[in-house]
Amino acid sequence: MEQKSTFWKSAMTYGIYLAVALILYNVVLYVLGESMNQTLGLVTWVIMAVGIYLCQKSYRDTELGGYIDYSKALGFGVAIMLFAGVLNALYSVILMKVDPSLMEQIRIMQEEALMQQGLSDDQIEAAGEMMNKFQSPLLIVISSLFTFAFIGFIISLVTSIFIKRKADENAFDEAMGEVKSEE
Repeated sequence: MEQKSTFWKSAMTYGIYLAVALILYNVVLYVLGESMNQTLGLVTWVIMAVGIYLCQKSYRDTELGGYIDYSKALGFGVAIMLFAGVLNALYSVILMKVDPSLMEQIRIMQEEALMQQGLSDDQIEAAGEMMNKFQSPLLIVISSLFTFAFIGFIISLVTSIFIKRKADENAFDEAMGEVKSEE
């Protein structure tokens, strides 16, 4: 039971750290006027991947004695992203209240993308109306949670491969360490 409580507490703590890093990066982009730059937006993925990896590694080494199985590492990565998603959703809602022009910029970008795909004006207008329905704060928070959990799952599928460590994998190294210390 003790291990389960540290799982969620640690996931929340690391999720807060990751969310702060993501929010700080987004604030820098916003201040520089580059919040709509899709290329710089890819750096967010790097921050998430590195953050999940480091958090999983720290959890494994500090709280689990250096051992974690693949499924627990995967679940921990998703849990981290769930907590990070909550804070990022709140940041997004606050930012959209402070600067309502962001939603208009997003709408314009999406309309341009739809035009490039060759959609008719009626189809673009229908898509715009659908997008307007999803601009409520509650829907932004819910979609952010699902998005962050999904991204966390995808990233953790990869990072967990490198984080997993079974207790018996280091048995040889430990035995050799004991032999060397006796000499």
